[in-house]
Amino acid sequence: MENTQKSSKAVTFLTVLIVILLIVLGGLTVVYFQQKKEAQENETQLMAEKDSISRNLLNLMNDYGELQTDNDSLNQRLQREQDHAKKMYSELQTVKRVSYAKIKEYQKELGTLRSIMKDMLHDIDSLNTMNKALIAENIKVKEEAATAKQTVKNLEQKTDSLNQQVAKGSVVKARSVVTMGVNSRGKEVTRARRVDKIRACFTLSENLIAKPGQRDVYMRIVGPDDFLLAKSESDVFEFEGQNIVYSANREVDYQNKDIDMCIFFDSKGDLLKGTYKVSLYMDGYLIGYSEFTLK
Repeated sequence: MENTQKSSKAVTFLTVLIVILLIVLGGLTVVYFQQKKEAQENETQLMAEKDSISRNLLNLMNDYGELQTDNDSLNQRLQREQDHAKKMYSELQTVKRVSYAKIKEYQKELGTLRSIMKDMLHDIDSLNTMNKALIAENIKVKEEAATAKQTVKNLEQKTDSLNQQVAKGSVVKARSVVTMGVNSRGKEVTRARRVDKIRACFTLSENLIAKPGQRDVYMRIVGPDDFLLAKSESDVFEFEGQNIVYSANREVDYQNKDIDMCIFFDSKGDLLKGTYKVSLYMDGYLIGYSEFTLK
């Protein structure tokens, strides 16, 4: 009887113990699943934070890439910070699991990169503003220089025009030009075969602004066949930048007053019948012209 009671108490104790263990096990199971769920939620939240940081880094890299400046120092800083952002982005893509501590570290670096970019934007804006001011000033200086250059050019043109007018005004003209063929006794003849010389007589006109002194007057005679009558191809003078052959010449002492003179061309051989054209030159200008006809 006593043994039966002991056995009954042992069974009861074991039953109670099993029940308690089942309760504890049930509680542990609930706690386990709760912790597992919380861990999964935390992991999901951390991954979401990681993805958010990755997107922000990607946008930041694009923003860095759009910044432009001609300043070498700023370009180097831009490149350095852009490389830093790329390194962080690559690291985030390779990380499978992250901790709260790592997320905080990434967020801090992201904030630093944003702060640096804000400062660089301010520097670039300041530099661009300064460059615009310098460009505007440079344009103004160039415009003023162009205006001054144009003014000088206009003055030079006016000076050249005045000089040309003075030069033209100082030309001594030959008036009353009379040309003819003469024989050996100096008498006028009209038949070509009797001509020994061709004579051109004229008056050098008074010109008070012309330079006085010794001058050479040149005569060119063109025959009916349009050939120049000349003694030598080496007898030349300068006219309009070229050396041209003359038929005859004579030196004269011009003193700004009317002076009468004649120039002769010695004919060698028979002359052609027809009209002869005679031009007179002095100081590089054409000063007179005349024609005569031989039969």
